[in-house]
Amino acid sequence: MNIRSRNKINPSFNMSSMTDLVFLLLIFFMILSTLIKTNSILNLSLPSSTSKEKSKARVRVNIDANHQFYVDRTPVSPDMLGPALRQKLGDNPEAKVEVAVDENVPHKFFVQAADIISVQNGYKMMLVTKAPSP
Repeated sequence: MNIRSRNKINPSFNMSSMTDLVFLLLIFFMILSTLIKTNSILNLSLPSSTSKEKSKARVRVNIDANHQFYVDRTPVSPDMLGPALRQKLGDNPEAKVEVAVDENVPHKFFVQAADIISVQNGYKMMLVTKAPSP
């Protein structure tokens, strides 16, 4: 007596629904990542910050009280700030530049440096601050 079952289980797996789900998740995260991106040009640390975060920047731009620009202790003119940074950092979009500005410097010099560093060259900036006094 030959008894055969009419309900055979098919061992194959249909991937079409899984593929649809993966594509929907991909589209969701692509749209979400564009909404999270901020439109601010500068990522500044506020003065008298209690943050203990250490910078991993490779280059430091200083502006002293005499309005002189320095790239890692080398004096440069504002016109040569961009080429000096490109020479040190290259075209790395993830490169970070520390900016230390004397408290007596007018803000137009900081804005000029920020324009050269962030807007013209696309580097990320971090403003150097001192620890708050107790």
